Amino acid sequence: MLLRLEAPFKPQLSYGDQLLSEDTVWRGEVLVEGAVTVAPQATLTVEPGTVVRFKKSEGHNPTLVVQGRIAASGTKEEPIRFTSNFVTSAAGDWLGITLLGSEKKNVLENCRIDGAQTGLEALFSNLNLNGVRAERCVTGMRFQDALVQMEAGGASDCDAGLVFANSEATLRSLNLIGNRAGISAQKSSIYLQDASLAMNRSALSCDNCRVKLAGGAVLDNGRGVTLLESEGGVSGVKLARNSDYGLSLTGSRVRVEGNLITGNGTQGVLVFDGAAVAWNNTISGNSGYDIYNAGTEEFRAPNNFWGENGPRIYDNGGRGKVGFAPQLKTAPKQ
Repeated sequence: MLLRLEAPFKPQLSYGDQLLSEDTVWRGEVLVEGAVTVAPQATLTVEPGTVVRFKKSEGHNPTLVVQGRIAASGTKEEPIRFTSNFVTSAAGDWLGITLLGSEKKNVLENCRIDGAQTGLEALFSNLNLNGVRAERCVTGMRFQDALVQMEAGGASDCDAGLVFANSEATLRSLNLIGNRAGISAQKSSIYLQDASLAMNRSALSCDNCRVKLAGGAVLDNGRGVTLLESEGGVSGVKLARNSDYGLSLTGSRVRVEGNLITGNGTQGVLVFDGAAVAWNNTISGNSGYDIYNAGTEEFRAPNNFWGENGPRIYDNGGRGKVGFAPQLKTAPKQ
């Protein structure tokens, strides 16, 4: 068994199991060895440059639970770090940060959360995140019945990067790299603008969601974007070099417009029915088919550019036609 080194640490504040019933400020180095709970009437303020380390002790799995409010505003020069007591954290070293029924103005800025079971979990809570990143967690961030505004940041090297359930999320300029699942959502409203999703086994999947994907890139993943029983739009996205498909659509009333879908390992667009429509895209150079219709309904894909050699279409033996006329003669501006 590999011996893990503890980080050198001289905390100014130390906590076991404790309820913070009054407004509290954390600065410098803070050690948490139990469950610290911020009471509904209290605010926890974490100052720039603070390092909060969570250490397991006998019978205690450390965590921070916020029922009141948290204001953790780091800066780019002095970010805030929530981590374990080890030099290099590993997923599950501590439980994570949970917002529990907190509908106050919760803010986290320029924070790094690593080595947790679930880095940040928001349950029936509201929060604004700016430059918040989860790394080496089992689940980076999970939102259930939450209202989320998130700018920059993201998740890396997690089993699940960002998970949404029955939530409403506005997400801008996120970066999801090297997770098993980058973003997954169920029964949620997801607006994702200018994101970068790379080297995830599955980049993004939405089940029964309202979804708007605008701009950004989905590159070098296993599976690209998977939409099941969803509605909305995918526009201006580069879906390229994913080892499986770029975009998969099942029972989804989605407009697919102005995207670049190229160089994917099996199919550019995989469809199972005719609920979506694709136009004004460049769909070419995919290793299998540009559009693979595995269903029995006609899929409409007029006014797309298919490259110099024209469209490569699979129509399920004639049972799942693809309407690709008329064709664009030149690639549309992306």
